[in-house]
Amino acid sequence: MVLPFHQRVALVSGILLTFFLLLFGGVAYFKIKFYVDKEVSARQLQRMKTLQLDIHSWMIPSMRHVEELAQELEEYAPFEKQNVVPLLAHAKKSIDAVQVYFGIEDGRMMYDTGKELNKEWYDPRKRPWYHEGLAVSEAIVSNPFVGFASNQLTLTIMTPVFVKELKQGVVAASFYVNKLYAKIKAIPMEEGYAFVVNRDGEVVMHSDKSMVAMQLTEQNDALKNLYKTMQEEEEGLYLYEDENNKELMSFGTLHNGWFVVVSTEYDKAYGFVDALLKLLWIMGVLMIVLTVMVLMRMTQKSIRHG
Repeated sequence: MVLPFHQRVALVSGILLTFFLLLFGGVAYFKIKFYVDKEVSARQLQRMKTLQLDIHSWMIPSMRHVEELAQELEEYAPFEKQNVVPLLAHAKKSIDAVQVYFGIEDGRMMYDTGKELNKEWYDPRKRPWYHEGLAVSEAIVSNPFVGFASNQLTLTIMTPVFVKELKQGVVAASFYVNKLYAKIKAIPMEEGYAFVVNRDGEVVMHSDKSMVAMQLTEQNDALKNLYKTMQEEEEGLYLYEDENNKELMSFGTLHNGWFVVVSTEYDKAYGFVDALLKLLWIMGVLMIVLTVMVLMRMTQKSIRHG
């Protein structure tokens, strides 16, 4: 069947119009998606950087104070109690520590309170914190642990004390981690969650405390790849996918070599984008249909009046 001339004109015009609308619509779609991807990525990285800055605002000054204390103690060798205790007490007040203490190579142990332990009862040289501090050359942060007396989650910043370039002891400051946990849990759960991983891939802080001590290297391939990516890059984005979840994670390195991670469900991160793009496609289709209908109507009228 041969279509009348006016219908052929309307059909060809409709096809051309549809083609150009789809062409421009496709270009607009990918352009919008490109800029939206950048916006979502920037927003996710900014959330991580905010948390990273919050943690650094506590960690860096505290580590610096402990290192400065070690340098001060160096001047008071052979570490008489009347000289050492005031330095420990002043440091405790300055950095708001729970406790500041000093273990010495001869087996003595001093606290900011003035207490000095007998090495037959407590020898610091046999304690893990002392070995950790003696093995490094600058301040390090321990993994969180439950304090024996306080029964609260605690971490320790420790550094060696040098005398004539030889390590003669370890000074340490203990802190409750409530403040750090408060920063991590400050991210609303409906927007995602955050956690901190140490250099060995162990989760040391998590908004869900049941996840603490989990080893990323012993989990699924997605988490193994996350840990590998964090080791290779100082900061970035990682798309986590497993059988049940799809999450957009941003990560960055902390001053002590740990990693901070902020995760958001992929659908929540891009939900408004999908809704916007669907709306654009619906509007585009309606524009095509309405334009073709109007064109055909106008063509029919012109034929009748021709």
